[in-house]
Amino acid sequence: MSNLASSPLAALDPQDEVRVVGQYYDDKTAKLVRKYGPGPRIHYHVGYYPGSEVPSYPANATADDIRASIRLHQEGLLRYGAKIWGAEHRLSGKVLDVGCGLGGGSLFWAQEYGAEVTSVTNAPEHAPIVEGFARECGLDGKVKALICDANKLTVDDGPYDAAVAIESSGYFNRPQWFERLAHVLRPGASVCVEEVFTTRPHGADVWAEYFYCKPVTVREYEEAANAAGFELVDDVDATAETAPFWDESAAWTQAGLDHDHGLSAVERRQMRISLLANRALGAEWKAGGLKLGFLRFEKK
Repeated sequence: MSNLASSPLAALDPQDEVRVVGQYYDDKTAKLVRKYGPGPRIHYHVGYYPGSEVPSYPANATADDIRASIRLHQEGLLRYGAKIWGAEHRLSGKVLDVGCGLGGGSLFWAQEYGAEVTSVTNAPEHAPIVEGFARECGLDGKVKALICDANKLTVDDGPYDAAVAIESSGYFNRPQWFERLAHVLRPGASVCVEEVFTTRPHGADVWAEYFYCKPVTVREYEEAANAAGFELVDDVDATAETAPFWDESAAWTQAGLDHDHGLSAVERRQMRISLLANRALGAEWKAGGLKLGFLRFEKK
């Protein structure tokens, strides 16, 4: 893995960076559906494993078997976050899901807690997919997509009761993002963040190289939030309970390489790269180079 300075984002100006990240996720749509689908609640984030135990599989486990377990534990991550954040009263009103991916979290907050969700994405191809899944769930009108740069967030139907970002805020300019949130959230509103944070430089390199992302420390989030009028009130470390995700993700990839004989040479190469990256991330997780945390900030 190369260092952060040589990552694809390092040489870009902020506007080009937003465009590149948006295109990166547009290009990944089919892969995300294949690995985490079929939907409608498709998540692109790690899973939560109580007891930090990796599920065991029979020797003949298929990629579909492993995918079902991954999806179960991804939903478990949201349920864990909901418990920490008090979702029944903090994420049940008007919610911004910033960096919504294919909308799995947006649908979760709407279906499980009755939230009215604006799903913010900078990947134009994702917006109609999110709204299509919402219609499939009978949530037409409860979940709507907004194509927008999170750093320039403006909404016409605020103020909002909360903003949530599940493994997406690492792509944002944190001071700009919190400054924009200060304009669209009501006093006392919560900003709920589940994210990967750095604890040593090598961890940042591994994450940045694979995800086109530039993670920082919890302290840097806190400083950006304080400057915009937010206070950090919750900081829960779930690094150990999320580490098994990388073993499951690697197992899914290996099963595909072993049993999917329809893969092209390019697809097989991409999956081998993914397999190496998953193993490297798992090792960094377990070695303490990265932290998975649940943060909650309140607007003063």
